[in-house]
Amino acid sequence: MSSGNPIADRRFEFARRFAARGDHAAAADLVRQALELAPRWAEGHFSLGDALALAGERDGAVAAFRAYLALEPADSMGARARLAQLGEVSATEELPRAYVERLFDQYAVRFDQSLLEGLKYTGPRQIRDTLMARWPGRRFARCLDLGCGTGLMGAAIRDSVDRLEGADISAGMLAEAKKKNIYDALGQTDVLTALESVAATYDLILAADVLVYIGDLLLVIAACARALAPGGVVAFTLQSGESPNYRLGADQRFSHHVTYIESLMKGAFAAHTITAGAFRREKDVDVPGLLVIGEKI
Repeated sequence: MSSGNPIADRRFEFARRFAARGDHAAAADLVRQALELAPRWAEGHFSLGDALALAGERDGAVAAFRAYLALEPADSMGARARLAQLGEVSATEELPRAYVERLFDQYAVRFDQSLLEGLKYTGPRQIRDTLMARWPGRRFARCLDLGCGTGLMGAAIRDSVDRLEGADISAGMLAEAKKKNIYDALGQTDVLTALESVAATYDLILAADVLVYIGDLLLVIAACARALAPGGVVAFTLQSGESPNYRLGADQRFSHHVTYIESLMKGAFAAHTITAGAFRREKDVDVPGLLVIGEKI
């Protein structure tokens, strides 16, 4: 996150220390000083927005996030989501690709340890166990693992599929998945592009802890149905919430209401089930989730 100016970087480092102690007003003041020396430092403007939001200075935070977007329209840090949370823009329907790609590129090398040890993540195992309980002994000819990440879902399902393909937008995550040698093919692409490039192709489509980065799932669920061969199955996990349809939370993940998902699944699949559960823990508390299974008859 260097600004290119050593003095500005030093002040920003002091700002981070104040922020770590909870003094966000002091942190904001130091970031402002850094920006006086490096006014076109996009990440500095974003950090100022974060500090001001935490300090309760909404208008200043909005201005800082807009300044960031003027310098980096691709929004790899997720400023539009912050603006939506501040009520400045309408609720976003999905997080920017550049933001998700950057997030997981940075996260890739410690992803498995963080999820499995830190968050007690069990999504892939629960998806596999649910599929095997419903279709004992079934093998799937061709499987697509959407948002495959480092391959946790792929590893869980590998012995039940003949051909396993993975898709993810993060090059860093794909590099980690490739090391595991469990996929027959890997591609760098987003969820919709991966689905819309095929029709009646897959016997199994999986999305473990992926669709939490997309709010409006209408197109995704419809695309899953089109990409499945007759008799094919889709299985995915979501974070559940009480807000109507979907809502972007402070954790930068979408939660979805069960009735919203129910309506989308009814419109796309002849048979489906939605089961409440938990696939991860944060601060020693289970995060409510949904496990969704759809079958193309």
